[in-house]
Amino acid sequence: MILLIYFSAFLCMVRITTAVLDNRGKEFLVAFMENEVIHGNNINPEIYVTTSKKTIVHVNVSASGIPNAKLYKTFSVIHGQTQLVKLNTSLRLHHTELTKKAVLIEADDEIVVYVVNREERSDDAYLALPIDVLGKEYYTVSYSPASHYCLFAIIGVYDKTNVSIHLPDVHDLSVSLNENTYHGDQWMNVTLDRLSTLQVRSRHDLTGSHIVSSKPIAVLSGNKKTTVGHGDSRDHLVEMLLPLSSWGRNFATVPIHDRHDKGDIFRFIASEDNTHVHVSGINSGKPFQDIIKLNKAGQYVQKHYSSGLYSHIVADKAISVFQFLLTREGHDDHTDPSMITIVPIEQYAFEYTFTTPESSHGNYSNYFMFIIDSSQTSGLRIANRSLAGNQVYHKIPETHLVGGYMKISVGTHTVMHNDPTTVFGGILVGKADHESYGFPVGLLLKPINTDCLVSQMIEGDKIDNDCDGEIDEEQSDGKDNDGDGQIDEDCICCPFNGTLSGPKLPDIFGRR
Repeated sequence: MILLIYFSAFLCMVRITTAVLDNRGKEFLVAFMENEVIHGNNINPEIYVTTSKKTIVHVNVSASGIPNAKLYKTFSVIHGQTQLVKLNTSLRLHHTELTKKAVLIEADDEIVVYVVNREERSDDAYLALPIDVLGKEYYTVSYSPASHYCLFAIIGVYDKTNVSIHLPDVHDLSVSLNENTYHGDQWMNVTLDRLSTLQVRSRHDLTGSHIVSSKPIAVLSGNKKTTVGHGDSRDHLVEMLLPLSSWGRNFATVPIHDRHDKGDIFRFIASEDNTHVHVSGINSGKPFQDIIKLNKAGQYVQKHYSSGLYSHIVADKAISVFQFLLTREGHDDHTDPSMITIVPIEQYAFEYTFTTPESSHGNYSNYFMFIIDSSQTSGLRIANRSLAGNQVYHKIPETHLVGGYMKISVGTHTVMHNDPTTVFGGILVGKADHESYGFPVGLLLKPINTDCLVSQMIEGDKIDNDCDGEIDEEQSDGKDNDGDGQIDEDCICCPFNGTLSGPKLPDIFGRR
């Protein structure tokens, strides 16, 4: 009987380990959108692979769609190491085109993948998402007015995937594909196979393009190269988008370090009609409030907020939020445009492993930006060490959260909390001369933005049984762990010696 109990507990732990939906995975499909080549210096696109695993992980990277770019590379990676794969430049997408330029990354255990699309003075990077968290519905984002083209790209994961794209209702927008021309507020329909890639580009804003598919797909979005705000310096923008099912309602933001009050631009995109957004913060010691209404699904509102603003964002329906680094000003300002996905608080995790990329002229100055419950800062660890004693934390109003940043060295890092039930958010930003990058270092991708029906609880079923936006947040211990007045209503598997627990969201509104 004792052996049976221990074996049941082991199966539950395996179930927890294998069922987590996050940015770590065993299979990825990535691509590289169009970038500007200057001085004839075409730089190889790059893939960075690392892992949090303490045992050796074997990885294969392959591309077979372009004859002169065929690739098959195998290597191993272990915790603390990073493998860099440089790819043929012919794999980069151009124009509006339907081709087969996806790169497949496969591993025998979980890995983390970052993708860098670099040209001289034009660089950005994105966190790749594994295929088990991809979705069937997306809204794209770009920056406009664009110096060059606004872009998005779709990657086929499965054969015979039907994809419909509703272009935003933008005056003079037109896209030509296969001798057909499509205008704003019109639908494009294509069929993608595995490894297929469709890039769509326009000189007009593509933000809010609605993509719906019959099978899961991956979507990239951004700009070929553009200024953000005012100035003459430009940079490539790209992120791999979260599927609509993973969008959230609660966000916190941290300003980019050392911008001398240049500020940051934010875009808020609605998933549903009649969405209301409330932004609160403290700006240079003064309270700040902003109210935003998004009338239609796919509509966006753009805001320019101060470099002193640490904010809390609450929406009554799921939204996506993107932070844009503005174009540099003056020789002492080493920040160029970049686009960063702001992760919903609902999708924070307790551990991230990531690596710093390289610029076209060497190394970046790299900064890790974080958001965490103010009562849990002492447990935050980077490379198994506590944060420096002089670390500065900035309060995020109307919450128990604080935000901050620290400069980090070049290389691979693991940031975690010593309590696995405490989660936090993290963003990596790099600055160099005329180049910058930024992306979230990791996240959960729980399907929290879906139609929810209250259901019978089965421990560890990875279902939001009580429809509160959290999954398996309780322990089977006869206590109200999440403070919602209910007991054991949505439990993690299993009640074994009281030692198993699942990640719990920070209590941002102060419930105790």
